Amino acid sequence: MTVIAKRNAVKPDYLYGFLVVTFLLFAIRDGLTGSIRYFFTIFHIDMLWFVPDFLALISFGIFFYQQFFVKRNIFGIYLVIIFIFSLFVSVLFMNKTFFPFFSSIKMFVPMFVGFCFYDRSITEWRSVRIILAVVFIASAIGLILNPYIEYPWLGQTINSFGLERQATKLWWQEGGVRYGGLAGDSTMAAYMTIFTYFLISFRMSLILNIICWPLVIWAVLVSTSKTALGLFGVYIIIYLIAYFMNDRDRIIRFFRLNARLSYIAILVPPFLMIALRGYDLGSISSSLFSLSDRINNTWPLPFFVISDIFPVGLLVGCGIGCYVYPMEYTDLAYLMSPVDNFYISTYIQMGVPYLIFVLIQFFCIKFSRDPIKLVLILLLNIYTTTIQCYGPSYATLLLGYAFSEMFAHEWRRSRVANSKGRSQSLMPTSAAITLRVKPR
Repeated sequence: MTVIAKRNAVKPDYLYGFLVVTFLLFAIRDGLTGSIRYFFTIFHIDMLWFVPDFLALISFGIFFYQQFFVKRNIFGIYLVIIFIFSLFVSVLFMNKTFFPFFSSIKMFVPMFVGFCFYDRSITEWRSVRIILAVVFIASAIGLILNPYIEYPWLGQTINSFGLERQATKLWWQEGGVRYGGLAGDSTMAAYMTIFTYFLISFRMSLILNIICWPLVIWAVLVSTSKTALGLFGVYIIIYLIAYFMNDRDRIIRFFRLNARLSYIAILVPPFLMIALRGYDLGSISSSLFSLSDRINNTWPLPFFVISDIFPVGLLVGCGIGCYVYPMEYTDLAYLMSPVDNFYISTYIQMGVPYLIFVLIQFFCIKFSRDPIKLVLILLLNIYTTTIQCYGPSYATLLLGYAFSEMFAHEWRRSRVANSKGRSQSLMPTSAAITLRVKPR
């Protein structure tokens, strides 16, 4: 009996350690994309770039096994089924060869890495918090120094299986340089700065957080990402309210309420398309050019195309990979247009089944007790209004991480194994996360 207990005690940490390594590799790779790509090319070790993606495929296998055979969680089973079904639909719609099909899987599976943390936190181990802090500081400093230092990867052209992408681009609206820092892309660099900070913020004291705020604001201003800057302002307000609440249960209730309210942001794009489509907001202010382009072009265009050439796609979607970068590898690349919204993009790929899944997500918020994940739900629902989040992979991963707690619940008629003291999961329930609230 003792041997069995020891074996069950070791397995969860071993599995959790694998998931932590995968998570951190994505964070480091995407936070330092420009520099890593540059040095990988110099030393001819480009294939190492795909190591995190390979580990993500293993994580999908872990999620599949846990949800089907251990937890028997109906939500996890449903998600896997609609994912596989959407892969099948993508073959019908885009007539994919092997590489575009694999690219679609590679694009989506980082989300399952995040889902695997359904009853654990990524910041449990101090060593992990230190690594995330280093990634955060490197991302911020890399942006701040960028106007004064010309990084060797500036303007670097990355060839990815026949598609070329440039590490730094111009802002089409005003022709100004968008500094990309160590990531090589301004939006990615801003995302890595703020969201990596969000992960570790609640583990730090108020004083240390206040010290970090000017660093974050400066870095985001250099990136020119107005979305990231506004989101950081929202986070500061949420953080301060929670800090002075001084009661964990009240804080959790407050975070749950805000997470639920954030779903209003999902309805904003459809409302704007109905109310303002055809109207030129750019005539009011040049800062509204980007929003006007989304309302009139990038958000609605895929729906018109699909209704013409694949009408059933309006219900079942056009499959994983359509209207995101894997589509560029197919014969339908000429129909490709960016969809700068995560929920619209995912609906286009998965159809009504995903809409049902979003409703399940909303109702499962009542199960969540992890304050960081609840705050991430709030922030990501706002952020994804104008950002697709299927690149970098770290962004896709964090979306899975934020909603992961809905997969922690077991749906069984019998709990005989529990009553006998046997472990029913390879991953134990995490210890309560320490909130640095105001001392009594």
